[in-house]
Amino acid sequence: MTTAPPTSTTQEPSTETETTTEPAMPTTGPPLAGVEAFDEHVPDFMRKWDVPAATVAVARGEDLVFTRGYGYADRETDAVVQPDSLFRIGSISKPITAVTVLELVQRGELSLDDRMVDLLPDLVPDGGPKDPRVGDVTVRNLLTHTAGWSEVEMGYDPVFESRRIAEAEGETTPASAETTLTYVLRQDLSFDPGTAFAYANVGYVFLGRIVEAVTGRSYQEHVQERVLDPLGMDRMQIGNSRRRGRLEDEVRYYDDQNRESVFPDGGTVPVQYGSFSMRTLDAAGGWVGSTVDLCRLFRGFDGMDGVPDVLDEGTRGTMTARPSLDHWEGANQYYGKGWFVVPRSTGEPTLWHNGSVPGSYGFCIRDGPADLTAAVLFNGRSTSRFPTFNREAQSAFITAFSGVSSWPDRDLYDQYD
Repeated sequence: MTTAPPTSTTQEPSTETETTTEPAMPTTGPPLAGVEAFDEHVPDFMRKWDVPAATVAVARGEDLVFTRGYGYADRETDAVVQPDSLFRIGSISKPITAVTVLELVQRGELSLDDRMVDLLPDLVPDGGPKDPRVGDVTVRNLLTHTAGWSEVEMGYDPVFESRRIAEAEGETTPASAETTLTYVLRQDLSFDPGTAFAYANVGYVFLGRIVEAVTGRSYQEHVQERVLDPLGMDRMQIGNSRRRGRLEDEVRYYDDQNRESVFPDGGTVPVQYGSFSMRTLDAAGGWVGSTVDLCRLFRGFDGMDGVPDVLDEGTRGTMTARPSLDHWEGANQYYGKGWFVVPRSTGEPTLWHNGSVPGSYGFCIRDGPADLTAAVLFNGRSTSRFPTFNREAQSAFITAFSGVSSWPDRDLYDQYD
């Protein structure tokens, strides 16, 4: 999940110039205006890994200064991707959930030290959790991946085991988020809550249910009203699992494996369409959005005078604080609450997160000292070679991002309302 953070650079505006790329890779978006590095590195990566489409967005301050679409949203129809096409964003959903939870804390509707079992009594199995240590799990632990669940120790990720869990719980597949969490509470923890870090999707699925319990509304409805709509992110929603549920303006996804469907009528399916449930993933990895949306998200806690912030300065500090954990002692980066955080000697820290589900991959970053935000989304990935793909995708994007010496003096957000 980690990569070396990019080096901050000072940016100055430049005069717009228009360039072209090789005809084999169609591109969409406004003139490049000095941002040609992206037209070199992003397509090169796509060709190497046979990824059909990518979109990129970059903001400076609260202005969107660059957007670009590369390749095909759908190879079968030759539909060219647009800069604001919709993609599954995978675990970049976690920052959205974290901002939502922290906004509830900021309002006094929730506390970081509230115990999960007190907030979600209906999910606790009769007789209580199998492991009594679950009673010590707090909202803070769920946000920081210190709750005690380790996918490595468990040997599987529960949110991707919908068929297995549904059968164990005597329910129709795919298992719902609630059924999945009840099943998890029948298992042992891997470590005492608050004593170690283990990245676990299930913790954020719990957070989604906590949002529902506190607000009395669905997770998606509350997130859209309190976080997304105020920031102009009104096209985002929880995605669908199968190809026939593809949203308007959503790309088609490509992968290199087939698996058994989690749906009763599915059989063997392309891994990206039906081998997992997007609705079960929801708060951990179920959102669909654009790179423009992801840049807008950062405006919700940037402390600037333009777009009203969702999180105030104190809550923003809570979000980016280093957890008191031996795992992160002396580390050059750490996982705060919903973000990987790279502290800087001067200025704001750098925040980043990647996200991936079969058939898609994304990466977003806020370079604090340079006051730059950037995001990239792809509609293909390698499942069989994912660690290498993950590393090279981030490297290609950071190389392009760092290769721009000056950014256009413009704001493109109005083009993508």
